[in-house]
Amino acid sequence: METILKVISTGILVLMLVTIFVPVGYLAWRADQPMALPQFKGYTYYQYLAWRKDTLHQMAINYKTAHPNAKMGGGLDMCFHVDTVGDLGLSLPMTGFYTLAGAYPNLVKYVSSDGKPYIPKDVTLLTFLPDWWLTYESLVWESAQHDQYGPVSYCRLAATPPAQASLDH
Repeated sequence: METILKVISTGILVLMLVTIFVPVGYLAWRADQPMALPQFKGYTYYQYLAWRKDTLHQMAINYKTAHPNAKMGGGLDMCFHVDTVGDLGLSLPMTGFYTLAGAYPNLVKYVSSDGKPYIPKDVTLLTFLPDWWLTYESLVWESAQHDQYGPVSYCRLAATPPAQASLDH
């Protein structure tokens, strides 16, 4: 009896670890591959984040130079941190649920009307992770398009990164 419980508990532990580490590993690996949406101009997600961080930082420095007495809550990298927390902390799990709703249509009723266009079609076990990543890319792009109209002037970054060639010199 003790051996059976040990086998079952080990199996549950392995299953839990696989359900955590496989998606995290895949998403981390995928973030280092060129993004699928052409708007990202062949950037990897890591390159796109680096471009956003550097550009937003420089925009904050320029703003502080032009407005030395202005208060900039959160420091020079506040804009990047807010965007990144929103994308990774909110959008990543939300797009995971959207993708799950693509595999199990009875979950669609739990998705807001704004999120329904992001639900991928014909999701299977084999396509779940790639579909999740593409859904995440779509939501990152949608979010980035709104940044240029945000309430904080030094956070208004256009969504489109420069061409890759300009980064290589």
